[in-house]
Amino acid sequence: MTQELLTRIRQGIVEYKKRHDNCTNQELAEDFIRKTAFSPSTNSFRLEEVIGFHVIQENELGEIIIHECEDKTEAEEKVKELYPDGIKQDTLELICYSAPIKVIPHAGVQKRSQTDLTGLSDSDAIQAIVDAGASRIADTISDIHRILKDETETGIMNNINPVTVDDAINHRMSLQEDLETTRAEAVFSLIRDSDDGEKSLVKEAAWRSQNMATSGEALIYPDPKKMSIDVTSSKKIQYSTLLALDRFLSNEMGVSVAKVLAKVHPILAKAFNANTEWRPSLSGTPESNEDGEFSFGKNLGSNLREMIHEMAHSGFDMQPIFDKRVGGNCIGMVKLSDVAGLMSDDSFNLRPDSTVSELQNYGPEGMILPPPPQIDASSDLSVAGNILKHGNDAIIVKFDPNNWFGNKTELDAAKETLAPGYHIMTSHDIIAYRLMSSVEIGGLV
Repeated sequence: MTQELLTRIRQGIVEYKKRHDNCTNQELAEDFIRKTAFSPSTNSFRLEEVIGFHVIQENELGEIIIHECEDKTEAEEKVKELYPDGIKQDTLELICYSAPIKVIPHAGVQKRSQTDLTGLSDSDAIQAIVDAGASRIADTISDIHRILKDETETGIMNNINPVTVDDAINHRMSLQEDLETTRAEAVFSLIRDSDDGEKSLVKEAAWRSQNMATSGEALIYPDPKKMSIDVTSSKKIQYSTLLALDRFLSNEMGVSVAKVLAKVHPILAKAFNANTEWRPSLSGTPESNEDGEFSFGKNLGSNLREMIHEMAHSGFDMQPIFDKRVGGNCIGMVKLSDVAGLMSDDSFNLRPDSTVSELQNYGPEGMILPPPPQIDASSDLSVAGNILKHGNDAIIVKFDPNNWFGNKTELDAAKETLAPGYHIMTSHDIIAYRLMSSVEIGGLV
């Protein structure tokens, strides 16, 4: 998967440079950081935590209140105020605890050279972040190209996975020999005998002149001094940086997942007699199905019979399961094929009051599968496509308009159709979008 990601990024780099007058790696890196300056994946932007104490309270309405305290003494006073009857030690540790009470923005990685961004305008802060991190990203871009080249060209061991100690040693020494042989060939191709028999290397200018005369074109001078014979391990590039680069390069020419979901919804919604103008988010609560329409997203307490009936009559063979006890997140997925296998067993009794939670009791590990992968709605469609083609049936898409990382025009369009929250994407969405796009390109609509 990483090799595929690196290959896609390299191709994205090539296409980006074509669109931007063959810019340098440094210029590409500066543009990348400028457009992702405040992203968590930008290493040159740091939020330094200031640790204090939090005291939690639940009021008469069941609302959670978190009180911030500068130090432990202030926190202890707040505990006495809120819980005058006392509180046991094991409970106190959960009620009063150390936590960040604010963060200070910095540009740069090393503390001694960091720039405090407090009070700076966004534009000045972005420039400071670019200055602090562009060179590192430019080096990463160079590393990506080197990793994907042949070992005998770069000296980076990245082509095989030895299974024994002897294999590792033999491969290491074989690569060493290959590097030295390649450089030796370059050396001997440049050696010339002087009149007195002394051997010397032909200079680059003379070599180019000779080759121009014989081949009619300028060739690359095989400078042995630039040919390394050092064997190194593959560079360790942070996966978060690769994903951020992939998103940046894809968004330059691609389309966001949110736009795809919004555009195909009017078409796919017709199949379920659903509202074609508005796509509700997945919530797994009765409120998400007020009109009696089919809805994705159930919780552990949802009626199992109703869920199976909806799935069987909708044409969809999976259902995400949510749990409000863990922040309303998706905790798993149920496949209709698994339920069909269960219902074919005569010993299984589907009672009217059966709930989805009962599926956890069947089979060695239960019938609620792990949740689908989750991505941000601003991710490029290529990211979703690669996830689906690697054996995943669906993707959970988080659409948060207040934390959008893509094109603003696409955000505005998505907000007209998509409700904030979680949505599900399957191959149906991608196929419908691509078919629609091909028709539009052909001028048929």
